[in-house]
Amino acid sequence: MITCESCKYVRPDQMASEWRWTAYTCINKNSDYYGSLLNVTPSGAKLSWISWTGCELGIRYQVLGTRKT
Repeated sequence: MITCESCKYVRPDQMASEWRWTAYTCINKNSDYYGSLLNVTPSGAKLSWISWTGCELGIRYQVLGTRKT
């Protein structure tokens, strides 16, 4: 399983972001996490890091021309 923090489907969400805080969301339409804010706790607290553990559909960023799943 690829953690959300390392996943290529994570993107900044400009609509949910604020002046000094960037929201990150999942853009993988096949994931249960699709559209979720990945650096917000269940209680709504904003985090500076991505706290979600990831799903089985995650794919790592490409590093030096290799692709890991």
